[in-house]
Amino acid sequence: MRIGIIGLGNIGRVHARNIQNGLVGDAQLCAVANQPIETLDDFREQGIACFDDAGKLIDSGEVEAVVVAVPPALHEPIGIRAIESGMHVMIEKPLARHKAEGQRILAALQREDQVIALMMNQRTNPCFLQIKAWMNEGAIGTLQRVCWTTTNWFRPEIYFQTSPWRATWQGEGGGVLMNQATHDIDMLQWLVGMPSSVQAHCSFGKYHDIEVEDEVFAYFEFPNGARGQFVASTGESPGVCRVEIVGDRGTILSDGKEATCIRTSESVSRYSKTTDEMFGSPDRSTESYASSERVNQHATVLDHFVKAIRGEAELIADASEGIHAIELAGAMIYSTWIDAPVALPLDAAAYEKAIQEKIAASKPRNVNPVTVKVDMARSFR
Repeated sequence: MRIGIIGLGNIGRVHARNIQNGLVGDAQLCAVANQPIETLDDFREQGIACFDDAGKLIDSGEVEAVVVAVPPALHEPIGIRAIESGMHVMIEKPLARHKAEGQRILAALQREDQVIALMMNQRTNPCFLQIKAWMNEGAIGTLQRVCWTTTNWFRPEIYFQTSPWRATWQGEGGGVLMNQATHDIDMLQWLVGMPSSVQAHCSFGKYHDIEVEDEVFAYFEFPNGARGQFVASTGESPGVCRVEIVGDRGTILSDGKEATCIRTSESVSRYSKTTDEMFGSPDRSTESYASSERVNQHATVLDHFVKAIRGEAELIADASEGIHAIELAGAMIYSTWIDAPVALPLDAAAYEKAIQEKIAASKPRNVNPVTVKVDMARSFR
């Protein structure tokens, strides 16, 4: 499979290394595109075709699939260009800056066998896969409550100074919700489904000199009457990842690395109505999960992408599923702007109109000229 990568920043180079190290099935890195083109000298020396423009790579005939790893503002134009060319396309998260852009990307699909995927790498996290298995088997019964806290995304000020598009409405369409916590939003809706209503309070530039949100408190209502809360921040250290999913037959607890499923012997609601014990409670059993397995998440998603093109495997995340995360993120931001609950599905046209006003007033960030230390083991983007 001849693959090209458009955008050779932090994550683009992660994808390049995974392909070149043989971690992505029968795939070969044949072309890359980035600006300025001098940043690609190391690829040129390896005999890889280099371009200073995404369109040139797409039209080159060098590849049959591309990974779009550019800033979110470019996902729509470049993604559509690649899809309309007939290529198979993997898009980095998030799918787009907002729901309407994402819908236009999906509408560009040319044929049924064309594969359009999204890099939602946390879907390969063994811990979340175990939770998904518990949920699929109905281990905790009907959803009653979910609490998701993700404040372990601390970012120092210099992080936002490394690129002019970071933490801007124009470049990303948001802050912690669109960049870091998009993983958690995807996991939440993947595990328990989409809420029917959202009310949120986002703080914009509370901890950093940025124009977008860096702290979020949200309240969810689900179609069956269950309720939830979601907390995210890039201003706390060490921060926490804490997941509580409560159902009528038990509770799942997790920190994203380990998980516990506490099952009740019968429905809590039924027990409550039938017991004659004043302080009684259903019997419980506990199952714990902790994985020592190390998974190269990005390589796994790309490997499935290549195999899905050949009909040998299913995608980890079809691009169409990316709509949910940006829709939920957008609903939280929009709820803050209008200071009211927002019903889901989100009105894509209304939100696009609102965010375009923010984009029009958005300013590129000043780039810090000092050398920035990057720990690639911790860097997602």
